[in-house]
Amino acid sequence: MNKQEEPTILPEVNQPKNIMQSAKEFMNGVLSPIKGKDMTQMVEEYTAEMTLVAEGLSEDQQRLKEETSKLSAQQTELEQRLLDGFHDTDVSVEELRQEISVLKSRLEKAEKSISDHKDKKTSGIAAILRQATWLVAIGSGAWIITTLIRAFT
Repeated sequence: MNKQEEPTILPEVNQPKNIMQSAKEFMNGVLSPIKGKDMTQMVEEYTAEMTLVAEGLSEDQQRLKEETSKLSAQQTELEQRLLDGFHDTDVSVEELRQEISVLKSRLEKAEKSISDHKDKKTSGIAAILRQATWLVAIGSGAWIITTLIRAFT
């Protein structure tokens, strides 16, 4: 039995080698479809795919540059319009202020003229009323005197 026991011991020592061998075989089995391809063909496929991706990225980048330049030009144009608008508004405001001051002075002159005209008219009407009052007083006095004279005579 000694002989039988020895062979069992030896396979146990060989058993780690078998595990290592089976792991290598497993990895080779997994990688064999990949290793089976021609390496140059794989490199060419990878290069073609990466070239395609790089060209797409380059086109996207070029498109983005064009859009950026268009947006920059639009922004510059809008800024110029805003500045022109502010300048025009400043000029318009200044012109409006001048027109308002001219209109105020004309209004003050017109008010003064109307006021002077009212004073003259009022003084004219007052003079007429004074004269009418005197005439009525004289006429009333004469009527009273004639009535008294007739009453006593």
